[in-house]
Amino acid sequence: MEFTGISRTFSTVGEQQYQTIGAFWDEMSDKYGMENLRGLGHNWTDTTIEYAIGLKEGVTDGANCCVELPDNDWVTVHGRTSELSRIYDDIYRDGALKYEIETFDDDGSCVIMYLR
Repeated sequence: MEFTGISRTFSTVGEQQYQTIGAFWDEMSDKYGMENLRGLGHNWTDTTIEYAIGLKEGVTDGANCCVELPDNDWVTVHGRTSELSRIYDDIYRDGALKYEIETFDDDGSCVIMYLR
């Protein structure tokens, strides 16, 4: 599976990535519509995450990253965007991730796929 999108690096100190990545989602949603997008978290360090947003189908204008992802062994979690912090607390309880793919709907639901 290939993920192509616009990538930025965000700080994870004090869980500020939820606010800054949320603003990135708002920016991209204004242009493409939230339900047309998916986000990819990857390349974590102790204090940062690389996060890309791309279209579910097609390629965004200004795409600056392309990541080849495994096709198999993804774990999928369905939840509410308002509970994202708790969802990730549960996910990370079992250790660090290699990749995460997020989708969000206007009704407040989300789907998180992750791979260790």
